[in-house]
Amino acid sequence: MGKAGERECRTTGRRSPGREHPAVWSAYGKLVRLFRERAGLTQQALADAIGYSLEQVASVEQGRRPAKAAFTEAAERVLGAGGALRVLQEDVDRAKLPLFFQDFALLE
Repeated sequence: MGKAGERECRTTGRRSPGREHPAVWSAYGKLVRLFRERAGLTQQALADAIGYSLEQVASVEQGRRPAKAAFTEAAERVLGAGGALRVLQEDVDRAKLPLFFQDFALLE
């Protein structure tokens, strides 16, 4: 088990409903926001530029949803992030996996 209050189901390895989203999703989102603000874009302007909804951009920035690879590539291009988002994509993807399987995924 992780921190106090966090629980993992022993059979499925899934986080309990009350647990926050993975920290890497939040860190990734903070970087998206930083690069977006540096580019002088609103969330809506970024959403339009990368072909995603305003809700998707906001959810990624807030760490509520993970970014998919296509989102990352589009954001990299539009925001000129220099690979900062791309380098986190593998960790974002791995955090979507059940906790019990994340270490196995590293081996692949």
